[in-house]
Amino acid sequence: MISPEQVLAEMERQLQNAKMAQDERAVREALAAIRSLCEVVLGSPVLMRAVPQKEQVPQQAVAPISSPLPMEGKPLEEEDANGGSLFDF
Repeated sequence: MISPEQVLAEMERQLQNAKMAQDERAVREALAAIRSLCEVVLGSPVLMRAVPQKEQVPQQAVAPISSPLPMEGKPLEEEDANGGSLFDF
């Protein structure tokens, strides 16, 4: 297993490479290597236990929105109604 000190030393070496690079391509390669090293450290479960983590704030439970139930049965029929629509006069 790689120790965090070894990863940090390699990150420092890559940072020096980025600072001394003459062209943008070399700078980008060194920075990409640093990003990869960060992902290795942050993705390692053994190394993650050594780093103190902040308390996680519990999320509030959200009740699912229920859709209205369809009306069951037969619509009300009135003598003076002109049709089934509200717009039928």
